[in-house]
Amino acid sequence: MFDLSAFFDGMSKPLLRNAHAKAFGKKGLLNNALIQSETLSYYSDKERVAGLFSKMEMWQRRCLNLIYNSGSRGLAFNELRLTVPVSKNRELQTFLLTMCREYVLYRSFVGGTPIYMGFSDFIGCFDIKPEGEIDTVSPLISYQNLLDWHVCVVLANAKKKQLRINTNGTLHRRGRQICAEVFTASRHASEKACEQEISLIFSFLVQNGWLERENTFLLPSATAIDFIHKNGFRLHQDVISWWIKERFHGDRDLCARLLTSIGEGLSAADAAQLFWVMDPSYRLQEKNKVLPWEFLPRPLCELWILGLVDFRMAQGKVTAVVVSKSGKDWLETSIASIPEANLTALPNFDLVVSTGMAPRVLYSLACLAKVKNDETFLCFTLEKETYVAGLKSGFPESEVENLRNWLKPPENVSSTLAEWNASFYGAKVRTARLLKVESKEVLSELSRFPQFMECTEEYIPGYGFILNPELESRAFEILENYGFFPYAGESTENRTPAAQEEWKAEFSIAWPEAKKIDYELRDEADEASAQATMDSTKYGSVYQKLSTFDLVKVLRYAKTVGTPLAAKIMDKTKRNAKLEEKMFYVHALHLAKSPSMVEIQESGKEEKFSLDLSFIQEIKVLSKKASAPQA
Repeated sequence: MFDLSAFFDGMSKPLLRNAHAKAFGKKGLLNNALIQSETLSYYSDKERVAGLFSKMEMWQRRCLNLIYNSGSRGLAFNELRLTVPVSKNRELQTFLLTMCREYVLYRSFVGGTPIYMGFSDFIGCFDIKPEGEIDTVSPLISYQNLLDWHVCVVLANAKKKQLRINTNGTLHRRGRQICAEVFTASRHASEKACEQEISLIFSFLVQNGWLERENTFLLPSATAIDFIHKNGFRLHQDVISWWIKERFHGDRDLCARLLTSIGEGLSAADAAQLFWVMDPSYRLQEKNKVLPWEFLPRPLCELWILGLVDFRMAQGKVTAVVVSKSGKDWLETSIASIPEANLTALPNFDLVVSTGMAPRVLYSLACLAKVKNDETFLCFTLEKETYVAGLKSGFPESEVENLRNWLKPPENVSSTLAEWNASFYGAKVRTARLLKVESKEVLSELSRFPQFMECTEEYIPGYGFILNPELESRAFEILENYGFFPYAGESTENRTPAAQEEWKAEFSIAWPEAKKIDYELRDEADEASAQATMDSTKYGSVYQKLSTFDLVKVLRYAKTVGTPLAAKIMDKTKRNAKLEEKMFYVHALHLAKSPSMVEIQESGKEEKFSLDLSFIQEIKVLSKKASAPQA
């Protein structure tokens, strides 16, 4: 966001004189510095802005409020159209242009599309006090730091080779299902919450290089395991920092300002409006004060998944949003608090572990034990089949010993674990790097050299050494001093970074990168770019294959504004079904039961009929109205 001073610094002298003349009238010859000083003083007056705001209609006030809440992102004209009554769409363009000419707003361009933004001078001047009562009775649904546990689960599933990938690099549906079967806590809010959490976790892991591809499997990278072992205490904070970078382009102050605006609590509708500016892809709900998960902006949903806000829910819908204790701590100290670490090992082979435990422990348990719930206090059962299967995945013996030190199990459990470990580690089959030294004299000398022996795992008299793979290069440096230059061979590693395209498509939300500031403010800019803006979103006039989540948004938009759609449809229940193209209007959506249906009326026909959403292969919004449906 610019402040007015920087804005006027970039304005040409003729335009600056015009702005000065508009404020003070023509005064003859004036010093350029005086013109800029007087112009800035006049237009930065908050009382002037407050006077303008007091005379506005409610839809105009809300429009300014949303633009200022959007901070450094800004809002495009077609996004703002979704916030005003349909009858006010024509007035919206005039209003925005007027506010730019009053220097309450400014606009810049992205590929010919205008983006409206506010000045930092007026932050807080356009706040609207929420009306109505806030639910304080319904149960509070909190996610706390379950996300940390779920990250460990995904890495453990990858370690156990349960996450297969398709030939195009996307995650196999069975892999998603395995993760979803564990992430049961999010279903208290919505089935969609589980899908969004999976998308968030995999986006984090893939972008940070924590998952790698080997043949048809996703596997945890050495970077991920090293972090979990050495810096696991930072996991929750690192996920939040990464999320702010993705959702707010690193603008922590904007995120904190929106979170602070929740105050002691907001109704679901008011909270949705507050965070809608970061996901302006659907029409705001004006009447409903309680909302299902699907009607909430994605960043607000993800704040709940991150544990920074809690939801009050009744009958499957969100009634109110409050900042959680973790969220308040993050606002005050930039560190989100997590539950205390707690671990209890019982004689019946059950373990009770809080999600506040070190991720190193949670990851080990996800590999070796069977979890029975998905709550802040996790209950595990140690079973031989699960335990040994975890060991077979390549679990290091040192980590097993480290876990036993954390658990401090009762004697009967400890002795049984020792037996299970012995059944796997008692006889070892592994690939070793052997160094054969032909010179008996050099072999004897090396065996007495402490710095060299640190680089080996075992000395074989009369033959050579078994090298430590991690210290192999250091051993070769020492050998060079003896005149030996052994050929070490080539790496057998066959891993590549996991593909990011799938998760980028699922996780990304549009963020316009505004560039050129429009100082001239010509009238035709919005009209010329309106369709270009729409085509860059899911509401475009070109065919797109959409996820079910986005498809529902487009259908709701078409129903609300009465615009026709065109779709390529294939009835999957019929053999040899062919792709058909239909133009239609949306009359109703039936999403409560499976399969999800939409009631449509084809252009030029009288009858209405229901269409299964899964039959819609591609869809587009028609830029010109098709023939109106018959009465």
